[in-house]
Amino acid sequence: MPPAPPTPSARPNEIGLEKIFLFPEKWAVLRAEPPDLSYPVSVELSLTNRCNLACRWCSDLALRRRPDRLDLDVLRRLFDDLAAGGARGATIEGGGEPTISPLFEPAVDAALAAGLAAGLITNGVELLTPRRGPEFFGRFEWIRVSLDAADPETYRRLKGRDAFGSVLAQLERLAAEPARPTLGVGYVLTGQNDEPTALVKLAETLKNLGVDYLHVRPVVDHPEMLSRADLGALPGAAAAGFAVNLDALSDNRGQGNDGLPCLAHSLSAVVTADAEVWLCGRLNANPDADSLGNLTAQSFREIWTGPRRRQQARRAADAAFCRSSCPQCRLTKYNRLLDRLSRLRTVNFI
Repeated sequence: MPPAPPTPSARPNEIGLEKIFLFPEKWAVLRAEPPDLSYPVSVELSLTNRCNLACRWCSDLALRRRPDRLDLDVLRRLFDDLAAGGARGATIEGGGEPTISPLFEPAVDAALAAGLAAGLITNGVELLTPRRGPEFFGRFEWIRVSLDAADPETYRRLKGRDAFGSVLAQLERLAAEPARPTLGVGYVLTGQNDEPTALVKLAETLKNLGVDYLHVRPVVDHPEMLSRADLGALPGAAAAGFAVNLDALSDNRGQGNDGLPCLAHSLSAVVTADAEVWLCGRLNANPDADSLGNLTAQSFREIWTGPRRRQQARRAADAAFCRSSCPQCRLTKYNRLLDRLSRLRTVNFI
């Protein structure tokens, strides 16, 4: 008798290394000689540097001093340019909290009108409003709400506002929509919100609300806040309709890009609320870092293929630069894979 088929497990990870294989043309270019001038798969877009929370671990505090300079005309030109160049999506996210920007709804309209898919990273505090109901968010391909706490008291203590219950209620309303996006919860793990039993309870709550996945990642730029908790029981909360993704706890911990050249930076582009385009989303808050150009003065294509980006791309391809300059980064896992492939000799066999 043949073995029984495996029991269906959790949903596939929506955040992980395997997604690179959805873009074989881009993957092939990454393995060629830098700089890669092909367009990014997606753009990370900050609409504002303002925020309505005060998370203790925030890595974007330096951005609060920068002005918001984006306007709708700049965004329309950007989205049209990205779509024409082959980019696929726009992630609307921080710097600050995107849903409090007056550009939020118009930016979504403009991205979709250009033919891009839209994703959203938000703290969820002001997600649903009287003028913006759950049906609006069905236009996104995915939404991830940064919760970062397993109970109301921890949320208030670490994020500076009493909004835990309200955010959960908004998640429940979104999850109940018939035509809703993929809905996830992000959790920055620190030594102050890492109690394992509480996290398992939170995962069960999210599953019951209809959330699709919980994504746990390590705190960055605050080594004094690192967690050493054993979360071995947490994956047990996964089910056929709910994934628990802990990959980032190992994938995102490497400092200095693991001493490797960064070829994977061109998978995404970063646009900040002051209309600057950056090579890297982890270095853009560094006061010594230079942007690639400003969208109020140049088109995205001029910036992306221009001399400043070529120069910075070649610098990023220098392992010594990355070793000395790169903080923890989610793109390191792609650079590890590129390095492993580059050292294979038996290339005609599986």
